[in-house]
Amino acid sequence: MSITTVTKIKRPSKEQRIDTIVESARKVFCSFGFEKGSIGDIAKNACIAEGTIYRYFDSKRDLLDEVLRRHYSILFDDVEQTLPIIEGPSNRLRYIVRRILMMISEDRSMCGLRTIHARQVDDKRPSLSHDQNRRMAVLMTKEIKKGMADGSFRLDTSPSIVCYMIGGAVEITEYSFMKTGKAIDVDKVTESIWRTIHNGMSSSDATAESLTGLVERFEQAADRLDPK
Repeated sequence: MSITTVTKIKRPSKEQRIDTIVESARKVFCSFGFEKGSIGDIAKNACIAEGTIYRYFDSKRDLLDEVLRRHYSILFDDVEQTLPIIEGPSNRLRYIVRRILMMISEDRSMCGLRTIHARQVDDKRPSLSHDQNRRMAVLMTKEIKKGMADGSFRLDTSPSIVCYMIGGAVEITEYSFMKTGKAIDVDKVTESIWRTIHNGMSSSDATAESLTGLVERFEQAADRLDPK
C-alpha cells in the first residue's frame, strides 16, 4: 500500500493579493482604457473572483488611484535617491526634466491614465496627480532656490514660473505623444526644454530672454504641437 503525500499550497498573503489585483488593474486599464475595463476583466486577469477585489477596493476609481500612486512612487523614489549624487542645482534640475520625460516615453498607455486621473477631481476627493505635481514642484523649487543662492541662477528668477514652464512643456510633450504615438527623443527634448529655460534664468547671461517672454513662447509651441 502506497502513501501519497499531499503538499498544502500556501495561500497568498493580503499584500500579495493586493499586489496581484493592482497589477491586473494596470494591465486592464492600459489595454482597454479606464471606462471600458471592468472589475470582471481585472478579476479574470488576476484569476480571482470579483468579490475578492471588493474586499480590498471599493470601486474602479480606488483601483485607479492605487495604480497611479504606485506609478508615481517609482518616479519619486528614483528622483529622490538620485538627486543627492548629482553635483550642482542646474544639473539636478535638468535631471528632473529628463527623468519625467523618460517616465512618459516608457509607457504611452499610462499617459492616458494620468490624463484621466488629472481630470477626476472634486472637493471631497482631490486628484492624486495634482498632489504629485505639487510634490515635484517642491523638489524643483528647492533646486532653483539653491541655484539662486550660489549664483547659478539670476536673483530675480521666479521659481513658480520656472515650475509652470517645465510642467507646461512636459504636459505638451506627453499630450502629443499620447495622441500621435510618435516616439519621444528624450535627450533631444530634454535639451530643448532645458536650454530654453536655463537661458532665461542663468546669471551668466545678462541679455537672456525674460521668463515672461519664454512663457509666451511655450504657449505658441503648445498651439503648434496640438494635433488637429
